[in-house]
Amino acid sequence: MLDSLAVKPHSFPHKLLKPKFRQMEKPEKPSVLSCSIELPEIAYSTLSSEEQEKILHLQQAVLESMVHGGDHREVIDQVCLLEEQLLPNSIASVMLMDEAYEFLNVYAAPSVPAEGIAQLNGLRPGPGGGSCGNVIYQQKPQFVSNTFTDPRWQDLRQLAYNFNLCACWSLPIYSAQRKVVGTFALSSFEHRSPSPFHRKLLEIGASIIGIVLERTRSLESLRLFQKVFEGSQEGIMITDTNKVILSVNPGFTKILGYTEDELIGQTPIKFASGYHGRRFYEGMWHSIDTFGHWHGEIWNRRKNGEIFPEWLAISEVKDARGETTHYIGIFSDISERKDAEEQIRYLSSHDVLTGLPNRMLFEDRLNNAISFAERNHSKVALLNLDLDHFKMLNESLGHAAGDALLLRLTSRLKQCVREIDTLCRSGGDEFFIALAHLEDTDAISAIVDQILEQITEPFSLEGRSLSLSCSIGIAVYPDDGDDFDILMKRADKAMYQAKDSGRNTYRYFTEQLNSDSVEYMHITHELREAIKNNQFILHYQPQIDLTTGGVLGVEALVRWDHPVEGLMPPGRFIGIAEQNGLIVDIGQWVLHEACRQAVAWERAGLPPMVVAVNVSAVQFRRGNFEQVLRSALDGSGLAPRNLEIELTESTLFHDMDYMLTLLNDLKGLGVKLAIDDFGTGYSSLAYLKKFKIDRLKIDRSFVRDIASDPNDAAIVRAIVQMAHTLNLRVIAEGVEDRNMLEYLRSCHCDEVQGYYLAKPMSAAEIAEFIAK
Repeated sequence: MLDSLAVKPHSFPHKLLKPKFRQMEKPEKPSVLSCSIELPEIAYSTLSSEEQEKILHLQQAVLESMVHGGDHREVIDQVCLLEEQLLPNSIASVMLMDEAYEFLNVYAAPSVPAEGIAQLNGLRPGPGGGSCGNVIYQQKPQFVSNTFTDPRWQDLRQLAYNFNLCACWSLPIYSAQRKVVGTFALSSFEHRSPSPFHRKLLEIGASIIGIVLERTRSLESLRLFQKVFEGSQEGIMITDTNKVILSVNPGFTKILGYTEDELIGQTPIKFASGYHGRRFYEGMWHSIDTFGHWHGEIWNRRKNGEIFPEWLAISEVKDARGETTHYIGIFSDISERKDAEEQIRYLSSHDVLTGLPNRMLFEDRLNNAISFAERNHSKVALLNLDLDHFKMLNESLGHAAGDALLLRLTSRLKQCVREIDTLCRSGGDEFFIALAHLEDTDAISAIVDQILEQITEPFSLEGRSLSLSCSIGIAVYPDDGDDFDILMKRADKAMYQAKDSGRNTYRYFTEQLNSDSVEYMHITHELREAIKNNQFILHYQPQIDLTTGGVLGVEALVRWDHPVEGLMPPGRFIGIAEQNGLIVDIGQWVLHEACRQAVAWERAGLPPMVVAVNVSAVQFRRGNFEQVLRSALDGSGLAPRNLEIELTESTLFHDMDYMLTLLNDLKGLGVKLAIDDFGTGYSSLAYLKKFKIDRLKIDRSFVRDIASDPNDAAIVRAIVQMAHTLNLRVIAEGVEDRNMLEYLRSCHCDEVQGYYLAKPMSAAEIAEFIAK
């Protein structure tokens, strides 16, 4: 019987042959089986013995091809040809929906000529789309005994005439998810209705084809998984439900150092580091059992004993009944990332040259000392130490010798302070010292006298004897202030008085130093008049894209057009304006004017660009900054994306929760946010992740010496790399010469501004500058 089902060439009527029934005056009426009612599955008992045997041998022939690994298309073609033999004078076809589930296309039709396939491809399912189109449209079998008259063939009538397709029976092909993905059809060259045997043929053909297609998809998925499994650089492990390792990929063995044979049959405890306790693993497996997965950082041990960090994701695999059968673990070695994070974390909190805490870490430790002193009714002293004439010495000896001298100085300073004290290098030749747990000021004087004595002792460097001196300013908690900023300012004032007193000495802060000077009172009075009489103007400094050389934006810089002294730079009055609160009115004017001017440039034909505006911490603390910003944007019509708000690092930490909410609201408006003077304050990775910052501006104090000072150069490069890791843009300010520019370009800094490229200029000059 199998021989009788061998595939034979099939004769397809030529499309030009005109069937006799097309000559009839009236078309035949559809037979009763032309309905589209979904009929029940045909039982084998309704078939004759001969029909049952034919179907059995059809199934055997197809299964034999599948067992022998026949190509899926060949198997489907074989199904079509075998069914054509069992239904004489017919052709079989398989059509599948495209990926968008909009059109049917021929997938297999071994007896249909190319011109017929071309006309069938791109069939849109619908009420007139033939038997196959209606299977998709109605999601159920379609049996049409007269294609020339049946309304379901309205759109394909000409096709039926051309190819003498008189009847067409079509069944849906289902995916494993019971979704209709295509159709299997038998088309006859004579009008006929399907017998139970024919319908059974269709059912079996559609079922087998669905199985073949699903098997093909499964095999393709397995093939792709195997390539991913073998080629992945990440480690992949598969275990059974008892956590026994069944399989590992080459990436796994490469990272851990074991061979596959050494791991198969073992459990992951073989490479456990011992770093994690029982509660850690209980929590991990609770997550897997509850949610089906877990991911996190874990430490494991390589074969050579080295313990390393990895990022591990574990997922459970369930069968069709929802029962867990396996676990899959995928991990990557994050040692390099952890090392980089640690290096960045260290660089963000320590001075590169001396290894001493920087200003951010110093502030944290000083605040801790103040908290302890408050509870224990003790004192804390903040010392601001500045070397006398060190710049001149550094320039004459060279930076390398200057760095060596600073390292030896650091060693001596460490000998002068206790373990509970904190020594900090702020930058250049400036150091801060926090003396903690003090009972009185006598202890302070004793330590300071020792520092002065140590520094004045000659240093031997490269066969030469060098002498140094320093000036020290001292502010004491709680006598002179109760927070970091106040104590820093007052220690700074005391240090300058020490310098004014002849250097190589120290001074304590006194209230007399903090009393309002004549200059302060004079500036305050005239600032009020300047605000009233609108004496301020804005200059703008271009910000240049290092890649294209184009102007990306400008920074708005306020100037005071003083009626007597002429144009005054912000350094003369901004600090005083922040102390007396007038910065709020000045800042509001700057914001409105900058937005107005940006729109004026656009209307004059200049391309849209971002205007950056510095905002003082005092303005943020006033509590109405969002309303002020909205007013400036609405009043000018400037698109929020073309405005950037610059704020300093310290501003973020006065009230972190309030600032986080405010900055989120500002980002919601669409404006950009930038951190100004980055590197001089906290330089914290934590806040960069928490706050939605767009850009970092490297402070000019680091940029100034990057071509000659390797420490500043290293800091700048680290900041750029860190920012790019966090998807932040970087701009460097204070670029004064070509050497600075080229070094920044080598660091892949995004933008620059400075006098070497363009000085601050008026609005009209900016228009001319851009138009060039």
